[in-house]
Amino acid sequence: LEVLCGRWSTVSPMAERSKEGERPQKKAKTSKGGYIDGERGFLVTGSTCQEALRGLKDLRLWLEVEAEEVKASTGSVSQSLDAELAELRSDPAERRFLTYGMVCKQVAFLRTQHDQDVPSALVSRFLAPEASKRFVSRFADRILPVDLSSQPKAESFSRLAKDVLAAHAGRQWRLLYEPFRGGWNTISREDAFEACKEILGADSQSVADPEITVVCTVQPRFVGLAVVNIDVDYLRVEDE
Repeated sequence: LEVLCGRWSTVSPMAERSKEGERPQKKAKTSKGGYIDGERGFLVTGSTCQEALRGLKDLRLWLEVEAEEVKASTGSVSQSLDAELAELRSDPAERRFLTYGMVCKQVAFLRTQHDQDVPSALVSRFLAPEASKRFVSRFADRILPVDLSSQPKAESFSRLAKDVLAAHAGRQWRLLYEPFRGGWNTISREDAFEACKEILGADSQSVADPEITVVCTVQPRFVGLAVVNIDVDYLRVEDE
């Protein structure tokens, strides 16, 4: 026992010194947001993580303006502005396009939250060669749509493939498989290829002249699928 400031203390000097010398424990890092089953949107790649994030911001700002054209034409300009202001004042989690951030090195994710926004349809609209106004960015390298996703597990992917591909059975197809960092050992190219052959038909595969391209993207957060009707070269973003 030791007397401290007129009071008895049961803490030994050795224990007290040890306690004083302890460093504060660091808080465990938490993920920015848990995976939501079926989430969809756009994977934006860049030469660096910072460029991917800047490219994602370019895409979000562009979509918030250009993807409103069809909807705006059905109402007055004032109604369209009122709707945009209301969305800006709303809870960010309820906005039409939600920035998630990085999902792996050099790949960022922009999530779509409204049912009417189909990523593959929007990509075909703003990256196709005949687009009236193509999306450009000095930072984004490629935009890869995700029409639907699941956890990167075999059973979940099997259900996902049926949900996305069944409507396209019999069409001439080819596969674009993109295993980003951390995802290559989950759903393999062979897994994706076998799913396409089973659902779309092995005889319908066409590398030279496909009607559709199945875009399969894999990274630690999810495995995504989308079906686009433009050449995969147009998924690369021009800088001017």
